[in-house]
Amino acid sequence: MTPQLHPDTLPFLQELKKNNNRPWFNDHKPHWLEIKEAFDRFTQALIDEMSQSDDTLVGLTAKNSVYRIYRDTRFSADKTPYKTHVSCFLSSWGPKNSGVPGYYFQVGAEEAYGLSGVCNLGGGIFMPSPEALAAIRQEIFYCPDEFLAIMNEPAYKKYFGNTFFTMKVLQRVPKGYPADWEHADLLKYKDYCTSYTMPERMIGSPRLFDEVLKVWRASLPLNRFIQRAMEDLKGQ
Repeated sequence: MTPQLHPDTLPFLQELKKNNNRPWFNDHKPHWLEIKEAFDRFTQALIDEMSQSDDTLVGLTAKNSVYRIYRDTRFSADKTPYKTHVSCFLSSWGPKNSGVPGYYFQVGAEEAYGLSGVCNLGGGIFMPSPEALAAIRQEIFYCPDEFLAIMNEPAYKKYFGNTFFTMKVLQRVPKGYPADWEHADLLKYKDYCTSYTMPERMIGSPRLFDEVLKVWRASLPLNRFIQRAMEDLKGQ
């Protein structure tokens, strides 16, 4: 049977957005645990499938790929205790490793990190370290034809268009690169993420699992390019 999310995933999160407090959550926690268990199974099935295409994912489990619903409010003006989305990140370099290439999937009742809609997914790298970002830019500069070929793949263009999801684009070409280089705009991104907004109707569809895999596989060539660029940084 094709893995599916719990049918109440989005309705629960929408209610949580209206009642983002501990008493309400505690009253509905048994239901939340059912939803989370289904999301964990869905994530594990995605890992099992994607690891056949990307062997850097071998050994990952849902336990070390699914994010907690509890918000870290220590440094935030927003003190609501719970996220109103569920999400997972399949990291190329180990459990919940941030700033490395991987695959993201999110269902929720809010915008997070500037994402719109209620079902978002993609690949690539978000918030890389300065060293990682420098390595990626260098690889793009050395191999522009390969990088452009990745972006021009039909599957890539179908889901991601001709750009990247990023928190910032530089106004100028990074230091050390010629400002008149014909592909200079490719070096100005601070993140190299692919991003696709899934239609809301897909959340409860039995096709969701296969559609997520299609989107992630469309990002696989970009992930491999980034993995290669960062190879010397692995383990640092």
